[in-house]
Amino acid sequence: MFKLMIVDDELLMRIGIRSMIDWEAHGFRIAAEATNGREAIEMAQSVKPDLIITDIKMPVMDGLQLIREASKTFTDCKYVILSNFDEFRYVKEALQLGAVDYLIKSEITPDTLAELLAGIRRKRELGGSGNQNMLLTAHLSQSLSHLKESLFKDLISGLLDEREAAAKAEQLQTSVRSEDLAVIKLRIDRFAKVRQKYVEKDEKLLRFSVLNILEEIIPGKWNKELVVESSSEYLLIANTRGDGMTSARSEIAKLCGAIQRTMKDFMNMSITVGVSSVVPGFRLMKAAYREADYALRRSFFAGGGRILFFEDTEDCPRDEIAEPAPNEANEANGLALRHVLDSNNEARLTEFFDAFRGELAANRANERMIREAYIGLTEIVGAHMSYIIRSRLQVSDKLPYEAVLSAETWDDVHGIVLDYARLCLAAEGRSAEHRSYAEMAVEMIHRYYAEDLSLQSVASQINVNPSYLSRLFKQEKGENFISCLTRVRIDRAKSFLESRKYKVYEVADKVGYHNYTYFSKIFKKVVGVSPEEYRG
Repeated sequence: MFKLMIVDDELLMRIGIRSMIDWEAHGFRIAAEATNGREAIEMAQSVKPDLIITDIKMPVMDGLQLIREASKTFTDCKYVILSNFDEFRYVKEALQLGAVDYLIKSEITPDTLAELLAGIRRKRELGGSGNQNMLLTAHLSQSLSHLKESLFKDLISGLLDEREAAAKAEQLQTSVRSEDLAVIKLRIDRFAKVRQKYVEKDEKLLRFSVLNILEEIIPGKWNKELVVESSSEYLLIANTRGDGMTSARSEIAKLCGAIQRTMKDFMNMSITVGVSSVVPGFRLMKAAYREADYALRRSFFAGGGRILFFEDTEDCPRDEIAEPAPNEANEANGLALRHVLDSNNEARLTEFFDAFRGELAANRANERMIREAYIGLTEIVGAHMSYIIRSRLQVSDKLPYEAVLSAETWDDVHGIVLDYARLCLAAEGRSAEHRSYAEMAVEMIHRYYAEDLSLQSVASQINVNPSYLSRLFKQEKGENFISCLTRVRIDRAKSFLESRKYKVYEVADKVGYHNYTYFSKIFKKVVGVSPEEYRG
């Protein structure tokens, strides 16, 4: 059983530490308590402690002096420092004097104490290591990052005033100064799909990779701090740059563009960015955060993969002031959709949806109204389908209602509900025509070429054996499944390239090739020239 001494001039802190865990269950016995360093050294003569947990700031003799003096006599004793947030600058010195770890008072929990004690037991059993100081320095760096992140989270929440924020920023030696600040919010587009590549326990790896790339790509000339809001959203807080030749906006746009390209190249991820206006200091950080968040949410209308500045949002659709559509309009649209579904005419269905979207845009509907309007359409489509047909439509793990609520852009919402209505028509048609398996497979290729489609997934959807489908497809269509899928994707890619609306890597993603290099190779093999040459 190791002997422990607690040294702190605050009675409540000593009581709190003493009663936080069952020390003996962790192999330690509290042998003594002291109120300052001098008293601790006197007690240590008789107690001979194995571990001293000591505060840094105390009267008579502080924690740093205690470690200096006690280390001369008690060579085997280990020391752990207790520190407040504003005393963090002393921690590095304490580690250099021989402390094995430290605890921030406001963050002590039973779990952190238990973890610390387990580590100290291992160190005593294994002996000292030359790598120990390196490990502690890394641990200190991680804690500083955590504290900086906490500081900026408090700022954007409005929990600190200018004076408090400036003082803590100085103590933590943050890169960002309280002048000419911009908040930049970055969001990973279609995060649900990105997340599928990472099992739950590895989501930390995703965040680590994103932060690493951001640290690497942002030039050192920028004064900046990074904050993780979630695995899909990150904040870049920076002092803006710009001189007489270039504006702060153009510099931010250039930086964000570089971030987007790098994320696409290294992690195959699309990033949407919301940028606040420039504010003069920490006191307006909360307002700047709201602006960045608002600008980012405008991607519902603008689409993903954009850089959106708050100053450009004045002419956006109405937000909370938008009035709900009149019941007569809803009833008219519902009746019109039922007539279209009864006609079983896909061209008329597409025309209806285009007109429906145009009407919402003309009324400057906000995001909430748009989602509710499309949910209304899904209810009409669902009511139109018989139970038997509805049970066959297993094309997604999500119900269309859920997909509409979680979709990131208006384009996505529109496509989800239109595809749902098309499936209704297709299911109705199949029930009347009894199409062959090969025809059903071709239909799925034309509808879902942009997704991760395979012979096995299609066979599963139409309830047929993959090998049988493969033979049947070759017999009826004169080409195999993969050749047909590739042909459809490349033909669609040609159309996108000709429109010049999208960058080449965006075209690759839109036709189902999420690796740009592989897309370029397949395109050249089929067409004879690269995508860039074809566009030229």
